[in-house]
Amino acid sequence: MTSDTSSPKQLENQAMTAYREGRLEEAIDGFTAARQAFLAKGDQGKEAEMASNLSVALLQVGQPQEALEAVKDTPTVFLNLGDSSRAAQAYGNLGSALDACGDHDRAEVAYRHAIDLFANLGDTERHNYTLQALSRLQLRRGKPLEAVTTMQVGLDDRPSLNFRDRLLRRLLRLPFRLLGR
Repeated sequence: MTSDTSSPKQLENQAMTAYREGRLEEAIDGFTAARQAFLAKGDQGKEAEMASNLSVALLQVGQPQEALEAVKDTPTVFLNLGDSSRAAQAYGNLGSALDACGDHDRAEVAYRHAIDLFANLGDTERHNYTLQALSRLQLRRGKPLEAVTTMQVGLDDRPSLNFRDRLLRRLLRLPFRLLGR
């Protein structure tokens, strides 16, 4: 996939292409090579971005501990660079890796950081996606009311809903109506 003469950007592009095409092992190799190339170039932001991408690919091939190791420092790097958007994405990826490793408390904290940053950025799509991930985590942890509340917030924030989501929102409001809230 890569050669010694490839630029960091070429390595990144090759890895992204492999990822999109479902060639995950090739993508992992590519993100690793691009990460090292950006690190050698002194580009902390791109190195952290490749680490975050690597984490996503590693999770998809069932290597959660390696995914966690790759992504663990990326939110801090992005925050130090003043890049809230990539920090939010990194927190979401960190939450996914922590969840996959069974560290649910820290996963919930990471998801909440991502949710807050996405909300501040006005990125409703990623905000809602992360709320859904947090809701699924809460449900698996035996916190159904928290999960319902989290999911409801995500649905209420959407500007338009399809039929399924409108129905889901009505169903989610039902327990609170029954409780008189």
